[in-house]
Amino acid sequence: MPTTLQDKIVVITGSTRGFGFALAEQLLKAGATVVISGRSQLTLDQAVNSLKASGPVSGALCDVSIAEQVYTLAKTIVREHGRIDIWINNAGYSSAAGLILDFDPREALDMFMVNDLGVLHGTLAALNYMLPHKEGILVNIYGAGAFLRPSSPTGLYAATKAWLSSFTRTLATEIKGSGVKLVGFSPGMMLTDMLTSPTVIGEAGRDMMKNYGFVLRFLAGSPRQAAKKLVKVVTLNRKEFIEYRMLKPWTPFLGLLRVLWENLTKTGKTPGFELKFKEGYKIPD
Repeated sequence: MPTTLQDKIVVITGSTRGFGFALAEQLLKAGATVVISGRSQLTLDQAVNSLKASGPVSGALCDVSIAEQVYTLAKTIVREHGRIDIWINNAGYSSAAGLILDFDPREALDMFMVNDLGVLHGTLAALNYMLPHKEGILVNIYGAGAFLRPSSPTGLYAATKAWLSSFTRTLATEIKGSGVKLVGFSPGMMLTDMLTSPTVIGEAGRDMMKNYGFVLRFLAGSPRQAAKKLVKVVTLNRKEFIEYRMLKPWTPFLGLLRVLWENLTKTGKTPGFELKFKEGYKIPD
């Protein structure tokens, strides 16, 4: 059983920062050749420059909500590297926190285009190569809502992740026996830009975020920790389909104990964050 990803060709969408960037770092350390992608040439170049000391990495502009760009990305990688071993559908975001009824419907559409349609585009692009070769690993990144629990104040984002887990589970049944492995990975709360500088919508959203700093302190973890776990999962997993959750039933309890101990010993602090506020959506007259 291999213990590294030496020379594996890995594609990560949405990987110029946050969890995707941390994942690229860990994959390079495991010996993989990594292709990162993003929508900004500037941030893409900065990310590649930061990663290149860790191993063979390249970057490609790609907006996952545009099918042709995703298909072109896959074709270019196959042409340059000869294959795609692992494709990670990581691109996704939460536009804001607040009540569902306070969101502009256009924000819901934009999130769906990236978080869900972007995954569909990536899946089609990856499996177009993997299925004929009867090998490869496809990874979908879950989030709040993937396991169908109410998820205020990020209800619309959670709805896109509920779609994603249903999509992933259905896909698992449809490609069973194909030789392609499928992973649904839920990294839990992570201290990335999405959590440390969120936009909050409406007065109700403002009220729900009053204890946000405490929630971050006892629940949010490092993206590097989650990235290390995902690398281990794709390296060692032999099942056709697996779902892995970083957040365990006992995680909140252990987090609370840790915070209490840090308060007692004066060794901990609340992670830095900045909340931006805007008014809730109103139906036009």
